[in-house]
Amino acid sequence: MPNDFEIYFREDATFNQIADVERALVAIGPGPVDQEDGFFAATLNWGTTSRDRANLKGHLNRAANIVVAVELAGAAEVALDTNFWGRAFTDMIRQTTQTAWGNWVLNPAVLPGAVGILDPATASFTHVATIPDAKIITLSAPEAWVLESSSVRQTESEVDFKGGYLDPSSGKEVNVGLDVVWTFSREGSLSSNATMTGRSLVDSFGLLMHQHFDWLLEQARSVGYATRDGGIRQGFGMITGVQICQGGINIGSLNENSSFSLVGSIDGVNAMTGGGEIKASVKGSYKETNKSKAFESHLWPSEADKAASHELGLVYQFATFAGKLIMPTWIQPIDGFRVIFDNAHGGTYIGKCAVEYMTPDSSGSHSLETSVPGGQIHSLDGIPLDAYDLKINIHFVAGDDFHFSFDSPLSTWLTGQCTVDLSGVWPWGSHAKIRESYSGLN
Repeated sequence: MPNDFEIYFREDATFNQIADVERALVAIGPGPVDQEDGFFAATLNWGTTSRDRANLKGHLNRAANIVVAVELAGAAEVALDTNFWGRAFTDMIRQTTQTAWGNWVLNPAVLPGAVGILDPATASFTHVATIPDAKIITLSAPEAWVLESSSVRQTESEVDFKGGYLDPSSGKEVNVGLDVVWTFSREGSLSSNATMTGRSLVDSFGLLMHQHFDWLLEQARSVGYATRDGGIRQGFGMITGVQICQGGINIGSLNENSSFSLVGSIDGVNAMTGGGEIKASVKGSYKETNKSKAFESHLWPSEADKAASHELGLVYQFATFAGKLIMPTWIQPIDGFRVIFDNAHGGTYIGKCAVEYMTPDSSGSHSLETSVPGGQIHSLDGIPLDAYDLKINIHFVAGDDFHFSFDSPLSTWLTGQCTVDLSGVWPWGSHAKIRESYSGLN
């Protein structure tokens, strides 16, 4: 969830150092980022606890070691509630998979073809219906899933079940089980464990959503997500694909120096934690849980002494609408596209920058232009979501020309922006390249 921060930097910071920090803030997104007298005012996808602010300070100082303090702009620290954990879980997943959402609460309705509301502020999905006529493709790919904060440690040991224990996963009596313990040195730390069995996808989901638009519109209208002109608002849509598991456990620590343990049969616990030999056919189960302090925890299966009744989606992708336009890979609300031209890299060339694009309702192209001297950052805004065949052209005065093309920004600019880095010192040559950076949630 975006939060407002004030980032204070040293009085002796140089222009280039300040520019480096500004670029790091823009990369986090979603913005805006404004420079004030001695600090930045920035809206960022970043947590607000003391630990989160310390992490943000460290992250920015890796760009330029000038940040002395990170404060909230008139906001209180967020509580470590389900909404916090849902966002933190998704943030962590997006460090490697930018297009994904995380099912922190292990909601069993998170399955391909499920239609409903995805709240980007809480990363929670509310099921409304299931789309008709969906063809689901399942790909088997068993793998261990472990995602956790750096302050989490996991250990395991054998446990004897005196008198035996009826293993729900196999239906057999077992005498030896497994005790897996997670220790959390810091509050606000999380751990997610599971055995993934594969991926399930809706075949040709874009065509399916187009064919069933009238039906989807009625579903959206029933929950207040229809627009006055017969469109659908962002946030209402369909789960298009999931990574599925037969068992899993998500744990969030509400206190420092705390521990949480899971006890059960070897097969059942391993299926929930991703431990041991990966067996896609074994369903998760456990006998009991123990904890030393308060935790937010979600387990699949949700009850002890029962095997998982069906597979569940732990990580998923979601498609929504902007009116009648399908947004195929939605990770946050976007009103339009923005191209940022960053010429604050110590270069001396002036960049003449232009963006050209087509829209379905026009037979001709649209164009925007700006001139970016060395040491400055300019942007071209207001590019519509239905823009296609977009071209970025840069002409350096007394330098070279550079051209970049994007068939469909809607499919590639997931955060709504694209940054072009400009550089070069005359007469040794000018340069322009698209910045490859993660600018989703942090």
